Amino acid sequence: CRFAVGSVGRLSLRALLETRSCPAPSVMAKAGASGGTAAIGSDQVLLFCDWLNRQLWYDHLRAAGVPVAWTEEIQDWASVRYAIGWNFTADVLSKMPGLRAVASMGAGVDHAIGPGIIPPGVEIVRIVDPLMAQRMATWVMWAVINFQRKMDLYGKAQAERRWDKKIENLKPWDNGEVRVGIMGFGVMGQATSRLLVAAGYNVAAWARTRRTPPPVEATEANGCSAAAGVEGVRVYAGREELRQFVERSDILVCLLPLTPETEGIIDGEVLSWLPPGAGVINAARGRHVDEAALIKALDEGHVGGAILDVFTTEPLPPESPLWSHPRIRITPHVSSITDVPNAVAQISENYRRLVSGLPLLNVVNKAAGY
Repeated sequence: CRFAVGSVGRLSLRALLETRSCPAPSVMAKAGASGGTAAIGSDQVLLFCDWLNRQLWYDHLRAAGVPVAWTEEIQDWASVRYAIGWNFTADVLSKMPGLRAVASMGAGVDHAIGPGIIPPGVEIVRIVDPLMAQRMATWVMWAVINFQRKMDLYGKAQAERRWDKKIENLKPWDNGEVRVGIMGFGVMGQATSRLLVAAGYNVAAWARTRRTPPPVEATEANGCSAAAGVEGVRVYAGREELRQFVERSDILVCLLPLTPETEGIIDGEVLSWLPPGAGVINAARGRHVDEAALIKALDEGHVGGAILDVFTTEPLPPESPLWSHPRIRITPHVSSITDVPNAVAQISENYRRLVSGLPLLNVVNKAAGY
């Protein structure tokens, strides 16, 4: 969807479930002045998307006081200062010479970062929803357990009406023995690491660059922010440490942002660094993984299995060999779906801030791509 604004280790159960790194969106909503049905400003906001629930977004934004309008309803493109949506196109954004900021309707911004899409000098903001991070963490934990406990083989045995207690060789692969490697250590990666560590898994992470804790004032000015680390997780950084990280990962999880530097990062070479029989989980973007190289590694037996939620082409075409591969489990990009009310709370708050001349929340570093 798109819219634009006119001129105007061992922890307690509680710790196991706490994957939030910032206040809940409901708290943010209460902190702002964007609630209610009265419009915050008198300017139009372009809502631009082809999602199945686009009308739901429209209704929630209107109820939050954001005067959204569809593309054909914009009366004065030159007065638009704020655009929010998904899969932005340069031709639409170029109609708005007064544009000051655009907002992604999800956590990812790769759809907006591409060359020539966002005009120079225009800020990009994204959704940072701790509940999205929690959803991602639980989906990844399910995928990890699926590999760990060989659940696909139990499913096959059930389909064959076969009582087979030898699937796991009568020897448990305990959590502390499972080395999980998480690629990407932002909000999603840290929430996932925290949940897995709380359950006793041996977790390491990899990031493109070494992180340092952000200043408190910077965190407060930009809303939710990922911390520099998670207790119990070793963080590898940079290309020079990538191989060492991959070689210690029995299960490799991709939660990276998609940037020119990370596109295709899980290629044949990286897959060859994995321990024999390792599992691959991708819930980030399909273009992180060389799908042909993955199929080859699976067919050769070096990679034991893959659980994929994202794909190079979506929806995944019916003719794709990924559908029928016996060692691949597929979900249709549902690992962490945006919750409309929570997202609207942040969107309406940023609209209020733009109108009021205040700093925007969750501003993207366009050079870094996230």
